[in-house]
Amino acid sequence: MIPPVNASQNSIYFDDLVVGQIFEYGPYLIEEEELVAFNRQWDPLPIHLDDAAARAKGLKSKSASGQYTLCVKQYFVNQSAWTNAVIGAMGFDEVRFPNPVYVGDEIFGRVEVAKLRASKSKPDRGIVTLNFCLYKNDDETVLTYIDTVMFARRPQAT
Repeated sequence: MIPPVNASQNSIYFDDLVVGQIFEYGPYLIEEEELVAFNRQWDPLPIHLDDAAARAKGLKSKSASGQYTLCVKQYFVNQSAWTNAVIGAMGFDEVRFPNPVYVGDEIFGRVEVAKLRASKSKPDRGIVTLNFCLYKNDDETVLTYIDTVMFARRPQAT
């Protein structure tokens, strides 16, 4: 697992981002106890809880819920140097889970700044569009989506 970011390192604001900029995260090891506890609580399908049931559906073993995979993504997001700038999420688009996540997988993240738009009505903020990709140990993609987030602009010195 990656260590938490020191709050003093959370210094990236809207004004600091550049289209094409890349942020990378990971690894995050998928441990059985955590995966099963999450699945049991939030998405108790047999393919998420039982190896035999998962194999009967063509999977190699029990797999992570898509919601669990999104939570791993959120863990990475909360390690970002921009956490102090985030005002709020505005929406997810084109969410895809092209490959399953299994116990023992190491998950990595890659985020690319796709678009930047300063707010016309509120000059203290801007809209950031981010392309997210999570992949596992063998570079197999497990999550892609487009995230639109409102960011604060860098505070002006007084």
